[in-house]
Amino acid sequence: MSSVDVVIPCYNYARYLPQCVESVLNQQGVEVRALIIDDCSQDDSEIVGRRLAEQDSRVEYRRHSINQGHISTYNEGLLEWANSDYVLLLSADDALSQGALSRAAYVLDQYPD
Repeated sequence: MSSVDVVIPCYNYARYLPQCVESVLNQQGVEVRALIIDDCSQDDSEIVGRRLAEQDSRVEYRRHSINQGHISTYNEGLLEWANSDYVLLLSADDALSQGALSRAAYVLDQYPD
């Protein structure tokens, strides 16, 4: 079974995080990790992110002490933190449809080039 790390950058999106993470964790046919990177949010993102990580071992949470901006945050998650077969960048205000990761992993597994 393929593994997929889903990097979820977050800045002031506490209200969206639970639905976003749930859509990742509900993916079937792949092993998933949700990697939340809070870019020094001013809302309740830290509380929500830490709670989600406590509730499920497939969720990991990091918080920047100073806002790093989009590109630095994306690079941290995609290039430094993720280590699965595949990686996806998913905005905290988005959600995955059922089966999205298994379909994508299947195609990538079948056509590795």
